[in-house]
Amino acid sequence: MIEVELRSFISEDKYNELISKYNADKQKQITYYFNCKQDFRMMKTKDYTQLWLKTGKMHEESRLEKIVKVDNKYTDELESMLGLLDYDVDIKWYRTRSKIQLDENAEMCIDYTVGYGYILEIEKQVADEANVEQAKSLLEEDFKKLGIEVSKKEDFDNRYKDYVANWKEYTQDVDEADFLK
Repeated sequence: MIEVELRSFISEDKYNELISKYNADKQKQITYYFNCKQDFRMMKTKDYTQLWLKTGKMHEESRLEKIVKVDNKYTDELESMLGLLDYDVDIKWYRTRSKIQLDENAEMCIDYTVGYGYILEIEKQVADEANVEQAKSLLEEDFKKLGIEVSKKEDFDNRYKDYVANWKEYTQDVDEADFLK
């Protein structure tokens, strides 16, 4: 499937407003971004571990996405295997995410990532490239309904570069074991 996604940085007040409006459950996630050619990640939650691969460049509006979820009982062995394959962790991402299913193919995520900020993203999954532009138009309408302007890709690229350079400082007070509780 191809993920078509638009996103915006939002204020803490807007974040709280959306969480309240949608009565959204929150999930804590720790995501490991690996230093490799592709956008390859491993995410841990208290309920499962997920591997995923996205093609193309970070923050593009559409990318092929492959996801595999595994039971947490396999997490230690999975981490060991990735280490043996020389997949070194480039950064870690400590996120609190709330997901809202808008329709059968659209999902809204209201996020707070330590050291990165508050983000709203809405995505649709489409079967092929022919449907990308239509999905993008529908996502733009969703943002308009919420009264939120989509942030520029360059804004995300710049913030991400800063995070990559400073993530250890930004997250130094995070206790990983406690974070997922």
